[in-house]
Amino acid sequence: MKFYLSTLAVVTAASSFSSFAATESFEAKVTVQNAVVLTKDNDLSFGTIRAIADPTGAEQATLVVNPDPDASPVSTQSNPVSNTATISVIEDGEAAGFSVSDVVPNSILTITDPVNTLIVSSAGQGVNEPDFTVDSWTYFITSGTNAGALYTQGSPNLQAGADGAVSFNIGATLSTSSSVSSVDYPDGEYSGSFNIEVSY
Repeated sequence: MKFYLSTLAVVTAASSFSSFAATESFEAKVTVQNAVVLTKDNDLSFGTIRAIADPTGAEQATLVVNPDPDASPVSTQSNPVSNTATISVIEDGEAAGFSVSDVVPNSILTITDPVNTLIVSSAGQGVNEPDFTVDSWTYFITSGTNAGALYTQGSPNLQAGADGAVSFNIGATLSTSSSVSSVDYPDGEYSGSFNIEVSY
């Protein structure tokens, strides 16, 4: 009888410490965003100009728009000594502006130059009419860790801030036509579409 009571006491003590378990399922998730968020703030404008092309296409006049928003002058023109091609500024242009967001904080980003080089009459390019070329792209960092510096292609310095954002301006050089033409530039707007790429 004593053995039975002792065994019962052990069982009773053990059962008083037993627990009831509950289980629930859950998911593990991650979002991958390798592409940066790039937003155009404004287009590149070379302003309003008087333009004459060299009929032979041998010489070009140029107009440079500085990407630095505090630059003076904003536009700088250069004409051949022979004056066979001419650009004269009537109204200054404006650098293009872009903003990058939602990137890794303090990350370094790379800018790839646009490929297309031509801008033509928005009314349609006529036979033997001169066009313009755009090249020599330059970049100025307007916000982020290196705000106030020119972007350098060989050693990228477009660095996002702690908020994962950075912005920059684009300047370039406009040149009169290098093709043979037999008529003057018609009055009107000239334009072209370009792609800018920003990546890690």
